[in-house]
Amino acid sequence: MTTSPFGDYRNGLGTAEPFDDKMQQIRELLFGEFKRDSDARLALIEARVRELEQGMHRKLDAIQASLDALSGSVTTDRKRSLDQLAQSIAELGEKVRRIGAE
Repeated sequence: MTTSPFGDYRNGLGTAEPFDDKMQQIRELLFGEFKRDSDARLALIEARVRELEQGMHRKLDAIQASLDALSGSVTTDRKRSLDQLAQSIAELGEKVRRIGAE
């Protein structure tokens, strides 16, 4: 009784390489173009995501710089306001002393 080549593969007697090569060729014919297109689209998407990340980093750095500048400005304005308030209080205290001395 002779077995078919497929029977040999099922029983583990034959080598799988020729069969695997043919299956690979069939896969390439059926799905190769789709896979290449998918890989190309994925590469474009990944490149776009990297561009977006870089753009967001630049924008966040600019926002951080603006916040730092604004913080410095607010600190300067607050110090100036406190200095003016202290001067006004000192002037008011001087007026009160003059009124009390009269």
